[in-house]
Amino acid sequence: MLACNRIAPVVEVARNAMDTPRLEALVGAAVFVGMCCAPAAAHRPYFSQPEAISAEGYSTVELKLLHGDGVLFADPIRAVVVGQDGELLAASPQSPALQLSCDDAMGQCLVYDELAFTIYEPAADKWQARGLVEQDGEPQRFPEDIEADFGFDARRATLSEIVRFEAAGLASSWMTTVFALAWWTAFCLLLLTVGRDAFGKARRLTIRAIVSLLARTAAALMMIPLATYAWLLAPYSVVYLAVVMTAGAAVALPIAFRRREVATQ
Repeated sequence: MLACNRIAPVVEVARNAMDTPRLEALVGAAVFVGMCCAPAAAHRPYFSQPEAISAEGYSTVELKLLHGDGVLFADPIRAVVVGQDGELLAASPQSPALQLSCDDAMGQCLVYDELAFTIYEPAADKWQARGLVEQDGEPQRFPEDIEADFGFDARRATLSEIVRFEAAGLASSWMTTVFALAWWTAFCLLLLTVGRDAFGKARRLTIRAIVSLLARTAAALMMIPLATYAWLLAPYSVVYLAVVMTAGAAVALPIAFRRREVATQ
């Protein structure tokens, strides 16, 4: 995930972005934060979201996510089932965007791939011990070192499962969601104000206005590759993208219309 510790000031700027100079300040701050966000340094594999599960014929079994090192891009992830002696019993297909959720009431654990909209469910009848994957609580393999996918049943996620997992993702990464909302709000404001100044008749195109128009156009164009690289660092589903872009547009439209009314007065 992105290590962006300067998100709060950007959000504060977004809240106050009600005229062109402040909008340009917002975009400048957002681009600066985007450039400061970098992939973490190279690291060893690690586990996350361990969940104890029960299966007939096995005493102690854990389902968890095994993260590798993507270096310049997102870390590859596999869901793995680990036996009591650290043996690998099952491994899901590799993906950079997996979520794990367990329902204690139903006694069911599911793994969701938000890029492929696929559910992986542990299938104990397909488990096989295939070497050591954990020792003293530490992973002994990278996800890339596991050569085969086995021990899981795969199926397409239902609509209710997609909604549940996507909502959980939005809530669990709320700071990233707030930053994404501010980012796409700024992007939409740039597009709307550029279109207004380039094609509208509310303002006279002075030298200063033309320079401002070119600066905002360049900023909007810069935001696209930065957002693309951010996605390569921390991929998310098209559902997540649609939600934050729609919300950003919904925030930007009233501000843009207010500016248009002020400009015509």
